[in-house]
Amino acid sequence: MKASRPVALAAWSLVALGIILRLRQYLANRSLWLDEAMLALNIIHKDFGELVGKLDYEQGAPLGFILLEKLAATLIGDGERALRLLPLLAGCASLVLFFLLAQHILHSPGLLTALALFALSPTLIYYSSEVKQYSLDVLVTLLLLYLFASKNLPDLSPSIPLSAFILLHSAFLLAPWFSHPAIFVLAAVGLTLLVQNRRHPFPTLAMGAGWLVSFGILYLVNLRELSGNDFLRNYWQEYFRQNPLTTLLGLFTNPGGLTAFAPLLLAAMLLGAGFLLISRTSLEQDHATPLPIMQPSKIALALLLVFVFAWAASWLKWYPLAGRMALFLVPLVYISLAAGVDWLWNISLRPRLLSRLLALFLGGFLLYSPLTVSAERLISPKYPEHIRPAIAYLNANYQPGDAVYVYYWALPAFRYYARPNMDYVAGSLLTNDPQTLPSEFAPLQGHRRVWVLFSHVYERGEFNEKEWMLDYLNQIGERKRQFIEPGTSVYLYLYDLR
Repeated sequence: MKASRPVALAAWSLVALGIILRLRQYLANRSLWLDEAMLALNIIHKDFGELVGKLDYEQGAPLGFILLEKLAATLIGDGERALRLLPLLAGCASLVLFFLLAQHILHSPGLLTALALFALSPTLIYYSSEVKQYSLDVLVTLLLLYLFASKNLPDLSPSIPLSAFILLHSAFLLAPWFSHPAIFVLAAVGLTLLVQNRRHPFPTLAMGAGWLVSFGILYLVNLRELSGNDFLRNYWQEYFRQNPLTTLLGLFTNPGGLTAFAPLLLAAMLLGAGFLLISRTSLEQDHATPLPIMQPSKIALALLLVFVFAWAASWLKWYPLAGRMALFLVPLVYISLAAGVDWLWNISLRPRLLSRLLALFLGGFLLYSPLTVSAERLISPKYPEHIRPAIAYLNANYQPGDAVYVYYWALPAFRYYARPNMDYVAGSLLTNDPQTLPSEFAPLQGHRRVWVLFSHVYERGEFNEKEWMLDYLNQIGERKRQFIEPGTSVYLYLYDLR
C-alpha cells in the first residue's frame, strides 16, 4: 500500500519533536560534568598540534571530533554552548538520517515506531548536548548505513557523477577519523557487499583496501597511543568478554533507555530481526516516494554484522560495548524492535484486527518509558553535576585568606569554572583507609574559613566518600554553612577548622 500523507506528516512531526527535545536540553545549559570538563580542558588549553597526541586526564576522542571542537572553541568561544554545538548539530542531523535509513527497511507502522523511539530516546537527547563524541558516533553510523542502503558503492556506474562517487567514498574513508566505532560499520558494510557481489568481488576488495589504509594511518597517528591506555582499559574491564546475550540485554536499558520487561524486548527484537532477514520484497509500494532497489534483508544483514563485529572487539578487549560507548548501536536496536511491530502488523491472524491490535500494543509498550522520561525532562531538564551555581556561590562569598579544598573528582569542573586567581588545595585520590584523612586535611587546619567542594562523589555499596570525609571534618571543626543545588550531586560547605 502507498503511504498516506498523514503518515509522512507524522514522520516529519516526530523529527521536529525530536529536534525540540534536543534543543530544550541544550538550552538548559547545564554545567559541564566530570568527563566533559576533562575533555574541555584539553580542547581549551592545547593547540591543534598538541591535540593530535596524548590527551590529559586519560581522555580519548576521535581526532576529527576533537579538532572540530577546537575549531568551534577558537571561532565561537570556550563556553558550554559553543563546545556543545557540534554534538547538538549531530543529534539533530541524526534524526533526519535515521528517518531516511529506516524508510529503506521498515513498513509504515514500524517506521513510525522506530522514529518515535529515536526522537524520544532520553539517552540520545542527553548526549546531543554533551561535550563528548557519542552523538557524532550515532550520526556517522547512520550516514554510512544510509549511503550503503541507497547507493551502489563498489561500482562506478555511468549514472553516478564522478564528483558524487568521490564524495561518497571519501565519507567511508574519513569516517573512522570522526568516530571510533565507524570501523565496525565499515567491516559490516564491506562483508555484506562481498556477499552481495561475490561473483565480482574485486571492486569491493579494492574499496575495502582503501578503508584499511585510511584506518592504518589513523592508528599510527592517533589510535596507537589510545590503545595502550591502561587506565581506560581497567575502567571498562567489566564490560569486556561478556556473552552476546548479556551485552544485548544491557543495550536495552543503557544506552537504549528502555526499562520495559527485558524478555519481551528481546523477543520483539529477535522476531523483528528475523522478519527483516527473510524479507525479499521492496518497500517501494509502502512509501510515498520510490526507494532504491536494495533488499531490506541485505540492509538487515549489515545491521546484524555491526553488532557482531562490535561484540567481537569487546571480547578481544579492544572496545567496551556498554553505556555511552555503545550509543552508536541504539539506532540498530530501535530498528530491530520496530521491525517486530511490522511483523505483528503483517502476520495473518483471524480476525485481522487482532494482529493490528498486537502491533499497536507492542508499539505502545516500547514507547511508554521513553515518552514518560522525555516528557518529564522537557519540563525539568537533567542536571546531574550542575557545579556552576556552587562555584558562583563560592566566588561571591570567598574572602581573602579563605582556604578552598576541592574533592579529587570535582577538580576538572572546578578548573573550568573557577576564577583564575583563586588558590585551592587539590584533593587526592583516596582509599577508604581512615589514616589517610589527617594528612589530606592537614594543610587546611588552623583556618577560620575553609570551603569544601564535592562533585562526582565516589560510592561503593554503602560506602560514600563524601559522608566519610564530612564525618571527619565534623570531628575536627565546625560546619558553618552549606550550599546544595537541588536536583544535582554538587555540595559546597564552609567549615571553621581552627
